[in-house]
Amino acid sequence: MYNIFFISRFSLSFFLLFLGYLVNAQQFLTFSDNNEKINYRAISDCQIGYLFTIYNQRIDDSNELINGRDYFPYYYRSENTPLLFSEKKKSGSLVMNGKKYDNLTLDYDTYLDELIYYDRTKFIADKSLMIALNKYLVEEFNLYFDNDSLTFRFFKSGDDVKFNLPEGYYELVYDGNCKYIIKHQSLITQTKGLDDYLHTLAGYVIVGENFTRGRSKKGFVKLFGDKSVEIKKFMRSNRVHVRKAKKNEIASVLKYYDSLILSNQ
Repeated sequence: MYNIFFISRFSLSFFLLFLGYLVNAQQFLTFSDNNEKINYRAISDCQIGYLFTIYNQRIDDSNELINGRDYFPYYYRSENTPLLFSEKKKSGSLVMNGKKYDNLTLDYDTYLDELIYYDRTKFIADKSLMIALNKYLVEEFNLYFDNDSLTFRFFKSGDDVKFNLPEGYYELVYDGNCKYIIKHQSLITQTKGLDDYLHTLAGYVIVGENFTRGRSKKGFVKLFGDKSVEIKKFMRSNRVHVRKAKKNEIASVLKYYDSLILSNQ
C-alpha cells in the first residue's frame, strides 16, 4: 500500500541538509540484478517515512494529485533509462478518482511499473518534485507524442475475472468486445560495468475467456473460433503478418471481428 504525503512550507536550510544526507547514503547503496528493486524501495521508504513524519501537513485541494511516494531516479548513471520513450517530447493526462487532469508532465517507469508525476509548482534542490502515483487510484493515463498517443490502464484480477496476467499498467490498444493490450517492461543489462535498461514489450489479446499471446499466425487465427476463415481472409487481403504486425494492424483485425459478431446479432 502506498504512503500519502503532503509537503507544505518548511525550513529550506534544514531540508537541504537532510537531502544531502540522503544523497550521500544513496551513493553507498549499490544496485545489482537481484537487489536493485529492493534497494530502491528501501531508499524510497526511508525518504517517505522521514518526510511524512516531519511534514505531515495538508496543502490545498489543487494538490490532490500528490498521492503516492517520493520518486528517486535510480537510473541516473545509466545510458538508457527505464522511462518509456524518455527521449521523445510528450505531454500527459490522467484520470484519478473519476476526475480527469490534463496538461501534465508524466513519465512511465517500465522497470518498476510506476507512473511518475512532476509537480512543477514545487521544487527540491531546484528540481521538480517527482511522485510515483498510487496506481490503485489511477484509473487511466495518456501519453501524447507528436505522432502517437498511448493509453494505459491499471489491470488487476479483482476488477475483471477474465484478467489472467500479472497486475500492472498495460497499454490499451483496442477496447471492444475483445481487447488488445501491451505490457511495456525494461530488463536490466550491463553496459560498461553499469546497470542499463532494455525496453521490451509483449502484446496480449482476449477474444474469449483469457488473454493470450497468439504469436503465430495459426495460433492467432484460431482464437476467433467459427470466424477464423473470415479473419484469415481479412488478414491475407490486408497483408497482416502476425509476427511483424504493428499494433494498429492487430487492432484492425479485432475491429473487423467485432463487426462480424455485431452483424450476426
